[in-house]
Amino acid sequence: MEEKVAHKGIIVVILATAFLFTFSQFLLITAYPTIMDEFDLNATQVQWLTTAFLLTTIIFIPLTGYLSDTFTAKTLVVCALSSLVIGTVIGGLSPNFGTLILSRVIQAIGAGIILPLVQTILLKVFPYHRRGFAMGLLGAVVNVAPATAPSVSGMIIDFFSWRFLHWMLLPLIIITLVFAVFVMKNVLEKQDAKIDLLSIVLSAIGFAFFIFGLSTISVTGFSEWKVILPLSIGLMALMIFIHRQLKLSKPVLNIKLFSNATFRLVMILVFINMMLLLSAETILPMFAQDVLGTSAFLSGFLLVPGTVILSIVTIISGNLYDRYGGKKISIIGFACTFTSLILLNTVGMESSPYWIMIHFCLFMTGFGLTLMTLVTVSMNALEDKDIAHGSAIVNTVRQFGMTFGIIILSTIISLTTSNMDTSYEVGTYWGTTYAFAVMAILALVGLVLTTLMKDRVQE
Repeated sequence: MEEKVAHKGIIVVILATAFLFTFSQFLLITAYPTIMDEFDLNATQVQWLTTAFLLTTIIFIPLTGYLSDTFTAKTLVVCALSSLVIGTVIGGLSPNFGTLILSRVIQAIGAGIILPLVQTILLKVFPYHRRGFAMGLLGAVVNVAPATAPSVSGMIIDFFSWRFLHWMLLPLIIITLVFAVFVMKNVLEKQDAKIDLLSIVLSAIGFAFFIFGLSTISVTGFSEWKVILPLSIGLMALMIFIHRQLKLSKPVLNIKLFSNATFRLVMILVFINMMLLLSAETILPMFAQDVLGTSAFLSGFLLVPGTVILSIVTIISGNLYDRYGGKKISIIGFACTFTSLILLNTVGMESSPYWIMIHFCLFMTGFGLTLMTLVTVSMNALEDKDIAHGSAIVNTVRQFGMTFGIIILSTIISLTTSNMDTSYEVGTYWGTTYAFAVMAILALVGLVLTTLMKDRVQE
């Protein structure tokens, strides 16, 4: 009985922590137009608030296998929440854009530590036959944040400064930190581990240069050395990093898990999924404000019904997974996502913004069926001893997918807007239309690949 109570406390703290980090990650999206005006930024520059956060998490996530083997779960959770407190305070005090970027980086250090750890802890606490429910529960908590954050921030921005967003979040973080100090217990098994600093350096250089090169395309074009050089350096560093992981007896990130065919295929599907998710949640509020002329609050509110549906469907899909496996659920999910993106392409400059709300509900239904279902399939394809490294890989792929997607798709919008001899509103409309067409193609690819997926369910 005492063990069950302790586990419930751990589950509550770890889910609250996951929510706060995910919520803070998406909190400023609706404020982008306001921040652009205050600091005189363009659409590509302001995206660095998202890119810097995601890039930092990508750098730290590979460390979680080593960290979970070396430190207690309590220590890691407390450290992660402490970094979120510090980053949030700096963000609220930011006098310029550079300081605001710094605050995002500090917050993201904690996110890079905690996001894979949450998944690993839940898989340890819940029995095998309830893993689908566990991942559904996690999905319901963390997936609600990307849609609620823009709507909440939109309402606050209409009445207060965007800096107030940080002060609103700070008390919740501190309360969770206090609970973590008293409630968290170590549920992870420690193993012999050592850190390979060269691997960390290669990973950081690889992702940083590659993402910087991608983000520069919208400013200079594809053929400039500012794009080609960092992309080349980044790819080379990542190739050396991968080669080194295959040779090390205790790798920072166990790349050998990709030899598992099911795990490998699901990682491709997770990458596609995350490209689509963050891109839609970033593009739609900006499209609503810049093209349809809505307020910041309404642009965020349009995402709320989809959020509610996502939470409900995610929990339902977790229970369905425990009964039917992940393949059928994922096929239906990708079909919903593909259909919603086709429908979003029909929203014109004179359309009601509420069409976005309707189509986004179908979009989020698709993600509720696929996102944590795919994660569960990937984890069940691995041995228990590989779950920590598997979680690190899953979250690295998720964060990189979000980063890659938002850079590529926002670049499509920026290039279209700047190259069209027309008004900003018209250029943004056509850029968004092209972006959603690309996203629909990606969803169709995901649908086809899902038919090849195999997963095993506890009998």
